[in-house]
Amino acid sequence: MSRKKRYPLRIPRSASGIRAQETRGGSARSWWAKKWRTALERMGGLLGRFGRGRNYAMSGQIVSLGMEGPHVEATVVGSRPDPYKVTISFRAPDDAAHDRIVAALRAEPMLVARLLTDDLPLEVEAIFRREGFDLFPGGKIAERVYDVTTKCSCPDWANPCKHSLAVLFILGEECAWRPATLLELRGITMEELCDED
Repeated sequence: MSRKKRYPLRIPRSASGIRAQETRGGSARSWWAKKWRTALERMGGLLGRFGRGRNYAMSGQIVSLGMEGPHVEATVVGSRPDPYKVTISFRAPDDAAHDRIVAALRAEPMLVARLLTDDLPLEVEAIFRREGFDLFPGGKIAERVYDVTTKCSCPDWANPCKHSLAVLFILGEECAWRPATLLELRGITMEELCDED
């Protein structure tokens, strides 16, 4: 008779970092917030991993978070004495695709105006898709190759781990409130879209 391997229960250390504001799906008020959440659920594989990542985000386990274009770095407090280092990289368009996306958005001033008022027109996603890019995490470039890479210093073999999912959860809340963040994670800034050259 085979026995299931039992792992010890690990409770994260107390932290007072960035806390998710979601209460029972409250931040998923827009189509793009719902789409981000669905993408995370797919990336999290088992619902348990997604739930643990959400719990980490809601309990303030992320003690630092920095975003520079498509690169995100965070520190997440787990069950071990030293916090984990999480890095997340979103695939950004190459120079030619970047220029075409910016030109297409600037050709439609109403799209840019709506982004400035924290609204995300569906047409923006379509412009990215025409260039072969997804605005949301978890899109596949090829079989088993995703357009978002996550790395964590934790010993968990799963990718993304609960620490990475917690960071993605917080990023999703930022995108829910300010959808221009979705473009910034792909390397396109609002300054570029508003610049008159």
